[in-house]
Amino acid sequence: MSKTSIRIAALSIGDELLDGRVKDGNMNGLGQALAELGLELAEAAVVPDDRAVIVAAIRTLAARNDLIVTSGGLGPTSDDVTSECVAVASGVDLRFDEDAYRRMKSMFEGRGIPMPENNRRQAMLPASSRTLENQLGTAPGFVTPLKVDGHEAEVWSFPGVPREYQHLRDDELLPSLRKRLDGQLPRRLVRRTIRSLGLSESAIGERLAAFEAAHSDVRVQYRAAFPEIVVRLVLNVDVSDGSADARADELAAEAKAAIGTSVWSIGDASLEQQVLEVARHRKVTVGTAESCTGGLIAKLLTDTAGSSDVVVGGVVSYANSAKEGLLGVPAALLAEHGAVSAPVAEAMALGAQRALGADVVVSVTGVAGPTGGTDNKPVGTVFFGIATKGVVVSHHKKFPDFGRDRVREMTAAQALRFLMTAIEELPQ
Repeated sequence: MSKTSIRIAALSIGDELLDGRVKDGNMNGLGQALAELGLELAEAAVVPDDRAVIVAAIRTLAARNDLIVTSGGLGPTSDDVTSECVAVASGVDLRFDEDAYRRMKSMFEGRGIPMPENNRRQAMLPASSRTLENQLGTAPGFVTPLKVDGHEAEVWSFPGVPREYQHLRDDELLPSLRKRLDGQLPRRLVRRTIRSLGLSESAIGERLAAFEAAHSDVRVQYRAAFPEIVVRLVLNVDVSDGSADARADELAAEAKAAIGTSVWSIGDASLEQQVLEVARHRKVTVGTAESCTGGLIAKLLTDTAGSSDVVVGGVVSYANSAKEGLLGVPAALLAEHGAVSAPVAEAMALGAQRALGADVVVSVTGVAGPTGGTDNKPVGTVFFGIATKGVVVSHHKKFPDFGRDRVREMTAAQALRFLMTAIEELPQ
């Protein structure tokens, strides 16, 4: 096998991956782990729990890849057929692994429950395979050599349970790959991530057309991760290239300038994580006052562990009575301008700042839909308030009517960006 080029494929197995019951995070995690070694997934496939389809997929992938990593199908039930299919694909029988069976029994005994007889199926492995001990579950992993059309390959089979898959990936597969590379990583991937809010994927693609033409050795990857558009620049460089990181930074700055003001960050951290980081750096606290988002902004901020050193709290004032009673918004203001208005957004922000004692507060009030819109204030109309130490400003956005959930998500994301900008602009 070449030390400089290992073709690796991922094969995810399971009906639940195709009918939407389960998202395939194992394949994503594998791609990220391989990147640390300067390797990439050459291809990937998802197949149902169908013996003929699985066998065909294994042989097809083995004909043009050096290593195939399978996920799933190693359980004790009748639809778990990966071991059988790998054996058929490699032209061998199944063997009974006594050691794996004993580990299963010990695991059940440790839990104080009897082991069902069908767990015995998990110890039936391809005869030519090498067993990988799974310390987190009953199903062992295994590595099976096979040859297709004269091409030699290996099939690494892992359970689909994410923590068991990750354990075998990190403790078995990655060390093996490092050994094959003899500690030498002739190539590495240098990546920079640009995050944008407010422009469509196609609009960003147009703005980066000249950039792509000028830098043909840079792979530009676009991903719509609503409500953001994420652009990733990838350089495949020699490990001895000491200037690669500096060049990647320069390229990211150039791409950011080409995209324009919709870019809010270069990096992998989410918008809410960036807000928390900036607030910690500036030693300020934040709070929220929400109407149409129903607490979503506060949830995003507090989903991150340790956010209590920044986030004081939030007020959900959905009804006008709550805006008056909890935030002190004057009834006359609501009557004159309506709940969805700049004056009310400002009053909400100031009221929450008084109630919470936070340095910076963001407020939102709008029409998320599907009803409630008018000619003057259609669905997607949102007003934002930002209160910073006695000063309050408001912003207005009209989002497309993409449906209630998406209007709320766009509103929360935009509120976080306004919040981050306000913190950054505070006097030192």
